[in-house]
Amino acid sequence: MACVKTISALDWPTNLPTKTVQCAGLAFIDWEAFRQGIEDESLEEMNSEGNSCRNGVSGEEPKKETTNLLKVSSRRLDKLTYYDVLGDLPLHATAEEMKKAYHKACLAYHPDKTGRGEDDEVFLKVKAAFDTLSDKTKRKAYDSQMPFDDSIPKGNEIEAEFYDVYGPVFERNLRFDDRLNPDKKQPVSGGKKNRKKKSQKGPPSFGNNDTPLDHVHAFYDYWTHFESWRDFSLEAAKLTNNENFDADNVDSRYEKRFIQKEIDRKAKALKREEMARINLLVERAMAVDPRLRREKIRAQLEKERIEIVKREKQEQLERETKERTETEQKKKAVREATEKEEKAVAKAQKEKEKKILRKAKALMRKLCIAAFETGKTFWTSMDAMYNDVDYLCEQLDAVQLGELSANLGGADAIENPELEGMVLVQAKVVSLREGKSREEVIANLGK
Repeated sequence: MACVKTISALDWPTNLPTKTVQCAGLAFIDWEAFRQGIEDESLEEMNSEGNSCRNGVSGEEPKKETTNLLKVSSRRLDKLTYYDVLGDLPLHATAEEMKKAYHKACLAYHPDKTGRGEDDEVFLKVKAAFDTLSDKTKRKAYDSQMPFDDSIPKGNEIEAEFYDVYGPVFERNLRFDDRLNPDKKQPVSGGKKNRKKKSQKGPPSFGNNDTPLDHVHAFYDYWTHFESWRDFSLEAAKLTNNENFDADNVDSRYEKRFIQKEIDRKAKALKREEMARINLLVERAMAVDPRLRREKIRAQLEKERIEIVKREKQEQLERETKERTETEQKKKAVREATEKEEKAVAKAQKEKEKKILRKAKALMRKLCIAAFETGKTFWTSMDAMYNDVDYLCEQLDAVQLGELSANLGGADAIENPELEGMVLVQAKVVSLREGKSREEVIANLGK
């Protein structure tokens, strides 16, 4: 009986590196051919190309050969572009290059050469390709519906990936720049304006993190005024035909006119969507562009600095105005206090002078009354005496009245008035009324 020995389970490592495996081999080629609907002839072609690549020298790229349309299936023939049909021409091929390619294709695919008859789909495809690409209007419409990546960034990219994300998108969309359209008529040379246009070397570059700000603004200004030459008439026609409006199967000219209007309307709508897409691309790029963000921050800081300086100047001006106002108010208060004090002193002085004047008038009246009562005066009546005394009091000030009262003997003369003193009073009254000197009046009174 055999002895069975038990062994422990194998310990497999868990941290093995992961690698990507490329699809290759005849089995993959067979599956890819089945998926794309390629016929056996095309499969053999792919196999031969694969063998030639495997048998070639390592490091050398195989030379690209023109697609043989006779070995291509109908399904794949429909997927080929007109540029591929004419011999893998580039999108920017010139009219001369297309003529040469069409002549070469006619030599290879003409019914007289292939024996397939006038209805051969390959030759009809070649003929349709040349008819479309040789006409500028048709070529523009055809190029507009060629496969193109219309996607744009979402606008939430970080600064580190900004240039790698947005740069290729702008470069890709230059394909439809109307200013770079070779079929567009250029202005005739001559004149300053045209010489200036001729000196322009193309659209501004997207730049990098060190690009000067004026170049950045020039770039976005260029794209803000971007005009696309993209023609959506073919796509609009497909949309219209899908809505059961087939212009080729309509006999009525009114119906054809209606269908054409629908095509034009849809083409304009698609053109508006195209321009809205470009504008959205520019807006998103400007929103996350680190160069514009830095400029925005710098402008904001500069604005705040200017506001601070302006506010400080305003505060300084307000302080100076306040100090000047306070100084003027203080001066005004001092001036008003001084004027008030002076007025008070003047008023007191005036009151004092009035009091002295009242006393002088009262003394004069008392002296004259006392003299009149003696009966030795020249006044004939009490009224005449009062009139003269009142006239003297009105014409003379306190000092003059005081001097006249002193000449009459003062307060002591009230008890014993003298006639000579009354003569002085009469003489003063007459001299004031008639404008004569006192001596002359006294001399006349003595006579």
